[in-house]
Amino acid sequence: MADSQSAPPEKPAPSDPFAWIDKWISPETLGMASHSARDWVYRLYPLTARSGVEVQWKKDHCWWVALFPKRREFSYLCAAGSLLNHTRKPFRLLDVRLISSLAGTDLCYRSILSPQEPANRDIEVPPQGALDLSLEIGIPGPPPTASTDFWVAFSLRSEGKLSVPVHLVLRPLATVFGEIELPQEPGFQISDPTEKNVASVLQFELVELRTRGPGQLGTVSAPRENGEAGAVSKDREPGQLPSQQVVSPNAEALLGLYSRLSTEEERASFRAALCQRLQTQRGYGAIAYLILLVLFGMGSLSEGLAAAQAGLSGDSLALFGIRRLLVLLLKWEWRAFSDSLLDDAERFVCQLGDPFRTTERIAAIRTQRLSAPEEGSHSSS
Repeated sequence: MADSQSAPPEKPAPSDPFAWIDKWISPETLGMASHSARDWVYRLYPLTARSGVEVQWKKDHCWWVALFPKRREFSYLCAAGSLLNHTRKPFRLLDVRLISSLAGTDLCYRSILSPQEPANRDIEVPPQGALDLSLEIGIPGPPPTASTDFWVAFSLRSEGKLSVPVHLVLRPLATVFGEIELPQEPGFQISDPTEKNVASVLQFELVELRTRGPGQLGTVSAPRENGEAGAVSKDREPGQLPSQQVVSPNAEALLGLYSRLSTEEERASFRAALCQRLQTQRGYGAIAYLILLVLFGMGSLSEGLAAAQAGLSGDSLALFGIRRLLVLLLKWEWRAFSDSLLDDAERFVCQLGDPFRTTERIAAIRTQRLSAPEEGSHSSS
């Protein structure tokens, strides 16, 4: 007969005195410790900068935003400042090398821009001199949360083994947009009624941009893009009249005002009022895209691009919006681009940087016109 008494309770296994080691050297813990240590190292990184050369960054022009072009995620970073050379020798800036960041160390795009040189040309700072510059970096992969500050460490490479190490903490673009202030240009101080209306609409666009954030290009809208990066829209049937698909109620208001002007002098004054505000000091850089959309509707986009290149080459917010607008126009309004206007758009992005592969779209349009001559090219804008 089986023993009815219950078995004695098992003695607890003796605790492993070294179990805490397994806990503290787990891959997860090591990864967190490595990330934290690396963050602190690069917070001190500027202390190791090359003696005699430094960069003074402009806080309002250091930002980042998450972009999702054609299902490819990447973080777009922009930082502007002044490169100061305190030495007695010229400092030549050749390249930027990413060392570490919140989203990894791979690069899908980088650009160095100064007002004196086209993008990605060698930049030389004279002895005891200074030079404004703007850096743009694209880091592929899933971006961090849109409301997170983005830390990045990189080095500005010079000749030989010379370099300037940099650590930056970039603010989200939505935060920068939220701090945009209206230009000090109240309507009652503008005597010309047409120019007063132009300024009022542009200021209202600034309010809309501040409210809507970087997810939209202000009040500008376009059909949803579904093609490949270099594709062009083919949604119009043969013989169908073209209709503008990149639209904005504020642009339509200005175009309506333009259509009511009766003399060439009034129309020239209207164009001048727009182009004169394509300057950083006027305070409308962030909504330069709307000015160019209006000039496009007037057939004066080339004039606007020339003015923007001259007056906004150091304004990162302005360039960001203008490039996004060009992508939309070349996607949906490409039939309205003459060959000369395509040249002007290509010249603009080649001079000031092409993070959105605008030149690929232009090449696709030229190829489409060769394969379908009946599409033709319109007269110069």
